[in-house]
Amino acid sequence: MVSARNRAGLAVVATAALYFFGTGLHPVPWLTWLAPLPILLLAPAVSTRTAAATAFAAYLLGGSNVWHYYAVDLELPPPLLLPTLVLFPLLLTGATLLFRAALLRGHALVAAAVFPAGIAGAEYVVSLATPAGANWSLAPTQADLLPVLQIASLTGGWGVSFLVAMVPAVIAVASGERRAAVAGILLLGLASGYGFVRLATVDSAAVSPRITLLSARTDRDEVRMDTPAGHDLAAAYVDWLGTAPDDGTRIVVLSEKGFQADDTTLPTLLDPLSAAARARGVDVVVGVKVKSGGTLRNVAYYLSGQGAEPVVYVKNHLVPGLEDAFTAGTDLAFAPGRVGIAVCADLGHPAFGRAYGRAGAGLLVVPALDFTVDAWSQSRVQLLRGVESGFSVARAAHLGYLTLSDPTGRVVAQAATGSATPFVAVSGTLPMPEGGTFYARWGDWFAWLCLLLVVGYPTWCRSRSGRRSEVPASGGP
Repeated sequence: MVSARNRAGLAVVATAALYFFGTGLHPVPWLTWLAPLPILLLAPAVSTRTAAATAFAAYLLGGSNVWHYYAVDLELPPPLLLPTLVLFPLLLTGATLLFRAALLRGHALVAAAVFPAGIAGAEYVVSLATPAGANWSLAPTQADLLPVLQIASLTGGWGVSFLVAMVPAVIAVASGERRAAVAGILLLGLASGYGFVRLATVDSAAVSPRITLLSARTDRDEVRMDTPAGHDLAAAYVDWLGTAPDDGTRIVVLSEKGFQADDTTLPTLLDPLSAAARARGVDVVVGVKVKSGGTLRNVAYYLSGQGAEPVVYVKNHLVPGLEDAFTAGTDLAFAPGRVGIAVCADLGHPAFGRAYGRAGAGLLVVPALDFTVDAWSQSRVQLLRGVESGFSVARAAHLGYLTLSDPTGRVVAQAATGSATPFVAVSGTLPMPEGGTFYARWGDWFAWLCLLLVVGYPTWCRSRSGRRSEVPASGGP
């Protein structure tokens, strides 16, 4: 017979291992659906203190798959790093304790709902309160399961996270409450059915011009335009625009911060690129680290192939630590033809994508910069914004993936940058549906519904306890 201590230890190890491999930079998506189950099975059988300690330990260890990424790749400063490492374990522990409390009160159906609601609601709050946005939501772990992902067009990514967390909660209570199993199967079936229908019926009547995502071979994030290397790299792009075979491309997207320039050197980059764009009849999007008047900005320039004035977009959401010296922008920017412009980390924020969806964007062009190890995860986080708000995403990431994805999250074309060839390129056309999505129009209604359950259930329980304590005990004659 397994002792209580050993059972708790096994639950910690099992949940930690499932989270370690089911989340992070290279998740195995089906493991994510099972990850909390060992802890949820344990929680009602142990004390509140033990349930909290084991849950926190399991979730903390499971999240260790990104510790090196946070500390070394993203270079998060210690005051931000430590809260980041413990925040999600604390929130997941809270959801586990809510589940335990509901189940011990005999409210199995509520337990099966309040655990996923706690996770989805916590993800929403964290997305608003932290610079990382929704980067570490459970939803992007399911990016390759397209039928499941489509619910995000109704609920935002919070609905995907709810489904993923609901399954282990339902399994944990199903032996004592068949209604929970029936409700869970029904809800999962409805969500998947909606997903299959949306995949088959998404509006593809409007199609983008042909897009090419282009990345030159360089081992640096940015090249200064006051150096020979800067002039050589700019000349290489100009030469590509002048000599590449004409495959019908009308938009070329380069990476984020491919160049560094100031007021003096910026024209030496933009003028030849603009001239090459006009000569070929293509629009060119280039990411530049610009210092102007003492202010540093992360800028995407949309250079028109028809000779119109460049559209200038300044990155709204900066990476803490790495971009502390930068000044953020505050506005969206559109090129003609319902083409929105964003830069990399902007798309970690659902509200940002929703703003473009409400404004009518059919396509977002996104210069980006990754860290190689996060190529898959960042590309999937950002294509999720297109699923939520109804636009295609053309994302060109240095040290990552060149990714063309449609409004269902289907990857139309993809290639890894950083190869030995002088250039890596992918090309294609993408649907540009009109009208946005339910989520784009109605926002985070589902997240608020989850928070209402998380706050409302304990409040209701306390009010019932208070009323019972006020009833006088019956006495003898």
